[in-house]
Amino acid sequence: MDSRQLQYFLALNHCGSFRLAAEQCGVSQPGLSKQIMALEGELGGPLFDRTGRRASLTPLGECFLPYARRAHKELEQARTAIGELLKPDRGEICIAGLHSVNAYLLPALLAIFRQKHPGTQLRLTSLGSERIIKVLLDRLVDVAILMGPVHSPELVSTPLYEEELVVLLPAHHPLARRPSVRLAEVAILPQVVFRDGYAMRTALVQHFRAIGATVDVAVELNTLEAFKEMVRQEVGVAILPLCAVQHLGTDLVIARLEEPSITRRVELVCRKDNYQVPVVAAFTRLVAEHLPTAFARWVHTGPEPWLREASYLAG
Repeated sequence: MDSRQLQYFLALNHCGSFRLAAEQCGVSQPGLSKQIMALEGELGGPLFDRTGRRASLTPLGECFLPYARRAHKELEQARTAIGELLKPDRGEICIAGLHSVNAYLLPALLAIFRQKHPGTQLRLTSLGSERIIKVLLDRLVDVAILMGPVHSPELVSTPLYEEELVVLLPAHHPLARRPSVRLAEVAILPQVVFRDGYAMRTALVQHFRAIGATVDVAVELNTLEAFKEMVRQEVGVAILPLCAVQHLGTDLVIARLEEPSITRRVELVCRKDNYQVPVVAAFTRLVAEHLPTAFARWVHTGPEPWLREASYLAG
């Protein structure tokens, strides 16, 4: 059974004539008759009484009619929905991203995208990378910006930039007088850390273990402003991405890590089966082209040059 057979069945019921139904459907009368016969063969009996001047429904046809109407309506609605989705300036995009990216870098890009594609609806959520991968695979989001590397045959990943991790300290802390510190010096201090399930937490545990240390967890958090306040109140120190610790007040400072230095790779990730949906493809192209620039502007020259560039792109 296919959609053509449903269309021909409903047209024949409406017209009562094979000739008129064929004209309405834009097919030959023998072609329509053949498809009706194939449908009857599949269902196991005649759907129309052909003995009179008008083709009328048999009891089998009367039984089938409401199901055919519902199925045909659902197929038409599906075609309409898919047609809207395939328009490059229509549809909804659900995005999951790192807290630092969502807070500092992505808003200007979302404004650019909305100006270019005003018919789209954007949904943005901040999660840890491990959780992001799960919701992406579960089809709860369309696009993700996360901490790599990502290894899944169902996903397509595009590296965006490599980001340094630094130590956030109270301004009067002894280590704050130095531009760089060894990881071993930081590892002995109480740590303000991301909760379990965040790739940053997993990476921190691994880096500490590599130098024979364990993480002394003072408090677990998942918002960047809370990290800054905890460090400000001397609850502990925090190892954070460079993007998240720009433009601090005078009561907080950052120090670079050495022996070893630590970085994270930020990647753009999408499911393979969703990658070529036009509105998703347009968004991923914009992010891949401009997010690395946004990051470089933000951490090297401050937010103003990036915001000026974003305003120019949007205009």
